[in-house]
Amino acid sequence: MGIFKRVKTISLANMNHSLDNYEDPIKMAKQYIRDLEFEFEKAQAALANQIYFEQKHEGLMRQVKMTIEDRKKQQQLALDKNKDEMAKLAIQERLEHEKQLTLLEEQYTVIQNQTKELKDQLAKLKDIHADLQNRKSLLVSRTNVAGTTNTMNNTLFSTQSESIKNGFTRMEDKVLRLEAQATAHEYINEKAYKNDKTYSIDVEEEFLKAKEAYGKN
Repeated sequence: MGIFKRVKTISLANMNHSLDNYEDPIKMAKQYIRDLEFEFEKAQAALANQIYFEQKHEGLMRQVKMTIEDRKKQQQLALDKNKDEMAKLAIQERLEHEKQLTLLEEQYTVIQNQTKELKDQLAKLKDIHADLQNRKSLLVSRTNVAGTTNTMNNTLFSTQSESIKNGFTRMEDKVLRLEAQATAHEYINEKAYKNDKTYSIDVEEEFLKAKEAYGKN
């Protein structure tokens, strides 16, 4: 791969990555629906023109059919009056209009097929529009849930929350240390109290008497 092709590939990759990050799912979904609605409006306008053209073609065929019937009557009238030239002219015009009618009927079949295709396309666009509207509603709901979940996860696992948790743990340790210090001081004081306690002479004499009497027993 040449250097320029590699640079182009990297540039396209970076551009696509930036576009992916820039795209907002909800905004893009709404834009796609607006684009579809624009196509729907164009299809509606095309169908309206097609129906107008079809109706106009039908009117033209009716006129040609009426002309053919008129020429048949003229032909018969000319024959009744032995006006051969007039009869031939009426026949000629009738045949020309019959050819024209055949062509118009062939065109009309094509026009009808085109009208049907436009109607089918319009119906398909309508179904797609309804489907995308439903999917957009679901997408909005999913996006809201995902956003809430991400917010909760960020709160639970963010650096700040870890710092708060660690700080709370330190405070628990500090209380344990204070409790341990208090227990140690109490023990030392009790020990010192027992070792440093002094009694009066009377107490000592009574204690000796009690010990002596206890020994005799």
